[in-house]
Parts: sequence; structure tokens; C-alpha cells
Amino acid sequence: MNRNFFTGVLLVCLSLVGYTSYAQEEDELKVFSLEEALQLASENNREILKALADVEAARGGSQQANAAFLPSVELSSGYTTSNDPLYAFGFKLQQQGVTMADFDPAVINNPGQTNQFATQIMVEQPLINVDAWLGKSAARKQVKALEQKTAYTREYVQFLVKQTYYGLQLAQNRVAVMKKAQTTTESYLRVAEDNLKQGYMKEADVMTIRVRQYEQVAMVQEAENQVKNISEMLNFLMGRDIHLPVQVSDSISQVTFSFNNATSIFNRSDVVAMQYGVDAQKQMSKSELMKFAPRVNAFGAYNLYDADFGGFGADSYMVGIKLQWRLFNGGRNIGKYNQTKANYNKAHVAYQEYIEKENMELSKAARDIAVAESQLATYNLATEEANESLRIRTNRYNQGMESTSDLLMAETKAEESMLKKLNAIYTYNVAVFRYQMLASEAGQQ
Repeated sequence: MNRNFFTGVLLVCLSLVGYTSYAQEEDELKVFSLEEALQLASENNREILKALADVEAARGGSQQANAAFLPSVELSSGYTTSNDPLYAFGFKLQQQGVTMADFDPAVINNPGQTNQFATQIMVEQPLINVDAWLGKSAARKQVKALEQKTAYTREYVQFLVKQTYYGLQLAQNRVAVMKKAQTTTESYLRVAEDNLKQGYMKEADVMTIRVRQYEQVAMVQEAENQVKNISEMLNFLMGRDIHLPVQVSDSISQVTFSFNNATSIFNRSDVVAMQYGVDAQKQMSKSELMKFAPRVNAFGAYNLYDADFGGFGADSYMVGIKLQWRLFNGGRNIGKYNQTKANYNKAHVAYQEYIEKENMELSKAARDIAVAESQLATYNLATEEANESLRIRTNRYNQGMESTSDLLMAETKAEESMLKKLNAIYTYNVAVFRYQMLASEAGQQ
């Protein structure tokens, strides 16, 4: 029986090891599309999660402001004992237990220990609290401001994910181009070393190729390190462990885009958030001003009294309306009003400044796309010509009609042209993504 038991445990352990290895292999082979990366970031990015927490906190503050409209209800119960003549007689009155014997001067002056168990339900209902009403309005606008700020945080994180995703594609393509050039150089080196042995080439030419090979090794190492750095950043943006393997799909390519001639940013979520923020400051300023106005509140209380615990031998009620008008409190209200008024003016100026700045950014982003598109067309032509030049020089080199230095120069130029083309594609794509974000088109691809 023990043997069967241990055999079963061993089989289970082996199955778990096999499943874990399979899961790790699947994780390593996971290829993320841009849509998947955006979805993960939307769900797990820490900046978005913090923004959502800010919204919940603001909603909690708005709920607190409901005190300007809703009643407060308090239940209390207590026990008191005293031999003080005044309190003792009062307890008996509240308990509705006073008799003629209690008016005996000797009893009044020396009542002995008197117990009082009291239970009260107190209700307060605000009627006219103008400053609190305005404070509630300011709290609601603050919630809306943070909701819009959260929406902009999502859009900005999407921009960063797109930028990083295509940056990782660029880095991986750079590695591929460099390794391809490295392979070509190695083939040149093998041919050169054979020719050196046969006396057809000088040692200096072979050394030139070796120097080029060493440079390429260093460049590939640097490019591979860049891939690791960008992979960690993409994992960070998606809310994953930065050390997890991540692979992006396809080679970097130019995104499709057409201008919508956007000239205004007033509907953008961050701008709307600032508008709500300015309105909230304005309402807060009005709220502080209205603290000079009187308040009117209603109240009511229902009481139960008894000399014994758990007893409710007598009850009473009290209702009323209270007008409270604080005419002067040492200048606190006027100081607070001046402070909130200054904050509102500052927020209004900051809003106008932000509008002007972001309109400039939008215009700049449109120009950046035009420049990036022109550069991309230029590098496309340059890459084609560099590759053709390399093909011609390679044929001439194989025929002994081209020097080693000219061939390596052509090979270097072809590699540089391809890398510039890839970088131009990346620059164009990022310019498009930035324009879409600034023009409230972040959802477009």
C-alpha cells in the first residue's frame, strides 16, 4: 500500500513538473500583438490603477458632501448616578416618578443615590446651508475632473505602449540587420583569408575586414542590450514582471494615417478635466463666500428614561428649528474666501496657458508628421540605391575589380541606410501616434 501511495505521489509530481515546463515554454513563446499589449496596459498599468483610485477617493469625498442635504441620525444610551439634589430631582422628573414625598425638604436636600438610564435618538436635518450646497457642487465637479484625467491617463499610456511596442520592433529589426551585415562581413573575411593564403590579397586588407567584424560584434551587443531594455519597459507598461520574456509580432511597418484637420483641443479629456477643475475652484470660492450667510437646521430628539437597566418607564420628545448666523469669527471666513478666490484665478490662468501650449503642440505634431513622411521617402530611395551600389561592388569585388575598402564602405553604407530607414519608419509612426493623442484620435491605429 505504501508503495502504491508513493508511486502515485511521484506521478503527480512528474505531471506538475511537466505542466510547469510546458507553461514556461508557452510563456517564452508568447507573441504579443499591439492590441493585446494595449489591453494588458489598460487593465494592469499602475498609473491607470492609481488614477482610478483617485476617482474613487473623490467619489468618497462627494458622498461626504451629501451631508448638506441628508439628515443625520444618532442613537445613544448612557447610565448616570448622582446624589446631587438638582440632578437627582431632575432624573425623577424625566423618569416621571415624582411623588409628594419627594417634595419633603429633607428628601430634596439629601436624595441619596439616584440612578438614571437614558436612551436618545437624535435627528438633525439641514434646511438652508448654501455654502454646503455649493461645496457639494464643487465635489461633483472634482469627481468629473478626475474621471476625465483618468481617461487622459489611459490615452497617454496607450501612446507610451505604442511608442514602446514599435520601439521594440525597431530594436529587433536593428539586430537582424546588423547580424545580416555581420554574416556578410564574415563571408568576406573567409574569402579574404583564402586569397591571402594564395597570395592574391595583402595582410592590410584582411585586417581591415577583421576590424569591421569587431566593430559589428560590438554594435550587435549594444543593439541586443537595447532590445532587453525596451522589453523591460514594455512589460512595465503592461503591468507585468519586467523580467518576463516578451516578443512582439511582425516587422516594423509604416502605419496608415490621414489628417482630419483638427484645429482645437477643447474636447480632449485632459482639457475637459482642467475645465472641471476650474469650475470646481469657482464653486469652492462661492462656497466660502456663502459662509457669511445664515444656516437653518431642524432637529428632533426622542428620549427614554428609567431607573433600572433595560427599562423604558418614561419617554419624551423635543423638536425645533435653529437659525445660526456667525457674524464674525476672527477673519477666518474672509481669509478663506480670499484664498479660494486666488486659487480660482490661478487655475483659470493655468487653464488658458495650457490651452495655448497644447494648441502649439498640436500644430508642431502635424508638422512633425509631414517632416517624418518626407524623410521616410528619402531614406527609402537611399536604401534602394545603397543596396544596388553594394550589389554592383560585390560583383566587381568577386571579379577582382574592386578594392576591399570600397566594398566595406559600400556594405557599411547599405547597413546605415537600412537602419536609417527603419528609424524613419519608427519616427513617423510615433509622430502619428502623438498627433492622434493630441487631436483626440488616440483610438485610431
